[in-house]
Amino acid sequence: MPSLSEEEKARRATTRRRKAAIAAEDNAIRRKNKQREWHEKGTYLSRAELDAGVHCRGCGLPIIDNLGKRPPLLKMTDEERAEHEAAEADFKRRHPDCHASRWTMSGSRTTHCSFCCPPPPLSDEQIQAIRAILASTSSPNPTDLDTWRLTLTCDHTIDKTQHSSNTYWSAATVTCPTCDQTRGVISSDMLPPNAARLTAVRHRLTVKLDQARAEYEHRQKKTDTARRRVEELEAELLALDGTADQVPS
Repeated sequence: MPSLSEEEKARRATTRRRKAAIAAEDNAIRRKNKQREWHEKGTYLSRAELDAGVHCRGCGLPIIDNLGKRPPLLKMTDEERAEHEAAEADFKRRHPDCHASRWTMSGSRTTHCSFCCPPPPLSDEQIQAIRAILASTSSPNPTDLDTWRLTLTCDHTIDKTQHSSNTYWSAATVTCPTCDQTRGVISSDMLPPNAARLTAVRHRLTVKLDQARAEYEHRQKKTDTARRRVEELEAELLALDGTADQVPS
């Protein structure tokens, strides 16, 4: 089979990226539509309903079954393993095409589908804890942000920012401001930093360089001290050997 040209390889790579982006876009839209359906049909449970033992409105199964956590597979008895396998088979039968993760509550064995079953409501304590975390989190410094140019499945290009600690664009989908719809990201290219970003990067590198130099000088001093100690010991040993040679046998 003849080898592909570089142009053909590039074309196929672009086709693969577009296909993956379209799949991510379809999945994101599918999930957004499901969440809209939950709101319209009142599928979400309130915290009071959860505490009262109301079953999941997505699948009809209990959310808190009070059966306790399943033991690890290797520690299951034959009966427990059979029960586990039956539950797995039932879950796959009820959710053959969901292609979603699963969730369960602590202390319960009933498994719920992340696509069919809305997430359980948070407690007041959990909400307060999240609010405290968000309140204590400051906005990112603009000089710590990189700008990325994204090509979307609609063939529009947009610029988005993310923290410079990310070495690649992390989101599979974004909202296209032109289409006002969720679109998959085909490709992403980091743009050259602006003047403020360059200044910040130069400052950070300067600080790190000063720290590295200080560490080097500290270690060099210790090395010099150790070398002088070696030279002193070698000189003492030579002097001792010279004295030994002069001692009559």
